[in-house]
Amino acid sequence: MSKYNIEYVLTNNNLKTMRVNNFFLHSKYNPIQEAKRIVEKEFEPNFVHVVFGYGLGYIIDEMKNKLRENDKLIVIDPFFKEFNKELIDDKIEFTLIEEIKSEVIEGVVSSKLGNFSKQVKVICSPNYDKILKEEYLIVLESIKTVQRLQQVGENTIRQFSLDWQENYVHNILHSYMNHSLKELKQLYDCPIIVISGGPSLKKQIFKLKEIKDKVITIASGSTINSLLHHGIEPDYVVSIDGGIANYNHFKEISNIKSQLIFGFSSHYKIQEIFPNEKYAFLDTGDSEFQNYLNNVFNIDVPLIAGGASVANFAFTVACYMTSGPIAIIGQDLAYTDNKSHEDSNKHYKEIDESYKKSRGMFEITGYYKDNVLTDYAFLLMKKDFEMLNRQIQHPSPIFNCTEGGAKIEGMEQMPFTVFCNSFINEETNIKLNSQSKPQSQDIDLLIGKMQAEIEIYNKIIREIQIGLAKLISNKSNIIFEKSVLRELDKIDKLFKKYKTMTAMNHIFDPITLDVLRNYEPVPNESNRATYERVFNQNKELYSRLLEAFKVSKQYVLDVIKNTNKLM
Repeated sequence: MSKYNIEYVLTNNNLKTMRVNNFFLHSKYNPIQEAKRIVEKEFEPNFVHVVFGYGLGYIIDEMKNKLRENDKLIVIDPFFKEFNKELIDDKIEFTLIEEIKSEVIEGVVSSKLGNFSKQVKVICSPNYDKILKEEYLIVLESIKTVQRLQQVGENTIRQFSLDWQENYVHNILHSYMNHSLKELKQLYDCPIIVISGGPSLKKQIFKLKEIKDKVITIASGSTINSLLHHGIEPDYVVSIDGGIANYNHFKEISNIKSQLIFGFSSHYKIQEIFPNEKYAFLDTGDSEFQNYLNNVFNIDVPLIAGGASVANFAFTVACYMTSGPIAIIGQDLAYTDNKSHEDSNKHYKEIDESYKKSRGMFEITGYYKDNVLTDYAFLLMKKDFEMLNRQIQHPSPIFNCTEGGAKIEGMEQMPFTVFCNSFINEETNIKLNSQSKPQSQDIDLLIGKMQAEIEIYNKIIREIQIGLAKLISNKSNIIFEKSVLRELDKIDKLFKKYKTMTAMNHIFDPITLDVLRNYEPVPNESNRATYERVFNQNKELYSRLLEAFKVSKQYVLDVIKNTNKLM
């Protein structure tokens, strides 16, 4: 604190204020009135509030008068303990950040935002932006990053929720007929190379050909096509992407020995056509679906941590499969040399100024501590790698051997040739899991379980239709009739009873986002306004649930139809 000259001053009405480097942090006349004015102007209902600068707490005290029970308040102030030595930790009624680091701020703010909300209100206490100019810019940039990443996540859910639901239902059949990834758990103790299709992959192709029989190789999704182009067959390929574009990457692949590791979100037609052994897993967020699979179909697949990219999952799959060292290559997470992918990738393109602008690109620290061009989609993947690397307790070292692109903070870097020379035993010949074909499964049993699920859908659909009719016929415009409340309660109980017995999953996600986000109460709401808000919220909820159950029912019927063809 030596570079800061701190003075405490009494105001005319005997309140304490302070001056730092000749800047007052509170009014020298009436700090309480000043705090009231700031809070009245800046407070936003239903937002996460971030106050930069606690000072002596006048603004925070006023904020507490506005906050409701579930509202979130974050205070960022590296001076906090210096200015408030007498304040006991257990008396702090807000989340305090004293360390001005992007990763700390982003982590805390993200944890306070539910349902991909971007509603963050930053309040800068008087003159903190002058005393801590660089720190304030870090705060603003960190919050902007969180908001952009929240938007990327929301866009993904809105774009793919229907695809995911369809794939999850169809992949029940493919997991039933094939293997669980549990069969590969810690099967190996040799090095695994996780291969992605970034521009820097071309640097490692020659060495990869040289050592591919001495290690296990895992390709991230469509990267398999780049490898096949160079005459390299990976041992495994991981697929999680649910769009038709991902299927198009795989549909012409044949006459290879690679084995497929697929998440339930993977486009189901990939599993239909892939020629070799297939192993299923679920995302860690799918524990309820995991229980459903186990209880209804006796399918036992592991939960695997991942992130925004198939490469994130390929990395954690590698950790799951081996106790040996791991190298990731081709993981640029940036537009290295103004390129989108390695030259042979089907989606390769050179980046021009128009594309940079459309993607909102910006520079971040690169592998070689240079500046590299990235966007928020890549940044989300990068942060997922950093989080996974922190969380995974792997018995052997993990290295980023991309030799280009963005720096993955916290992951040790090593040239790929050095990794190979250090960890690959030239005398070793790796053998793939020689798992025989899965034992034949009882298709009739699967069909019977799915037909029973259709009956559940029919029950729920009938009840929702009755409930919606009751809701719409409600006569009052300020209260709900008891018969309406009973019917809606009946739907909720039926839904809770059968939820664990159906494949309903990600199709709920955009419904949940909208119903929770779009109907927040407002201050001083009248009885009629409250009624209209709750009425519209329930109408949207049950109308969209009705369509969701109808769609999911059709997906199950499609699987039954396809399964009958196997008999």
